[in-house]
Amino acid sequence: MTMADARAARLAVPRLAMLAACTSLLLACGADEDILVNPPSDPNTAASASCSLQGIVYEPPPASGLPADAGAADPRPYFSFFAASQAGMYGLPAGQHAPAPDPAQGYGGNFGGLAGADEICSMLARRSNPGDAKVWRAFLSGSGTTGSLRVDAIGRVGPGPWYDYNGVLLARNMQGLLPDAEGRPSDARPPLRRMFADENGEDVRPPGQDNHDTLTGSDGCGQLYDDGAAGRIATCEDWTSKTLHGRQANLAGEGGQVPVGHSWPREFGFGGDSAIGARWISDHTINGCEPGYQVNPGLGPPDGDYRVGAGGGFGGIYCFALAARDPTGP
Repeated sequence: MTMADARAARLAVPRLAMLAACTSLLLACGADEDILVNPPSDPNTAASASCSLQGIVYEPPPASGLPADAGAADPRPYFSFFAASQAGMYGLPAGQHAPAPDPAQGYGGNFGGLAGADEICSMLARRSNPGDAKVWRAFLSGSGTTGSLRVDAIGRVGPGPWYDYNGVLLARNMQGLLPDAEGRPSDARPPLRRMFADENGEDVRPPGQDNHDTLTGSDGCGQLYDDGAAGRIATCEDWTSKTLHGRQANLAGEGGQVPVGHSWPREFGFGGDSAIGARWISDHTINGCEPGYQVNPGLGPPDGDYRVGAGGGFGGIYCFALAARDPTGP
């Protein structure tokens, strides 16, 4: 059995326990049940048909250009996408831009700005893939409200293609990153389509954990989330704050101001929409930017819980490399 087959088999484990827990919560929710059965429409959570590549705010190429010999000593020149693992992120040292995380609670929303988030991606990639010299960028939007760059997450990651550590295709180009009707990248191949891989090529979800929430600062199309505050809250003050509180989200994770995508589908099917719980860029909102994780949560972030992991996560991010090589090419 190949590694890809093994990962696909693990994804086939029944979710009866999760569904039973959800049913129990619904029965106990009273008026909140209507929120879950008929969740409110969030204009930031776009259907795939409404996404386009128009209006994207791009980040310029690196000032120094791309390394001419980026693939010379790289054993995986195709490796260009991962969802960062909790163990990897929480175990990093401080960098030039990124602060040292709390080893028990993580970064919260303070990565040291976009430059620090990119550095986190680079450190993780070079630890797992010695010899990697690619330019890595975090899939995070920037509001520009703190004097930093105003940019869309999808405009930061280059033109593609992108492959995981094992050479599985995520997307051939930017169009292929846009979500399909089920909320996943439209180009993604199995098993990556269902479960994103971490920097080591393993499922980003450890067995028995519910850690799907991933910070993006973005709407469903990968552009800056409209939080009613020019993106300042959605981006945790351009990824420099671990104390910022936003508006409280409801039980379904709607109505808050800090958006998260899902690295793997937490499937509920509320409101008859199969994409709910599966949208990789922007699935729902959480309440704030404080450090902390919760990998066995209820349905949404509890009132008064402002941790980035409150709804089922640890403050993870997606990482993309520029100018990776096709694994089937020369």
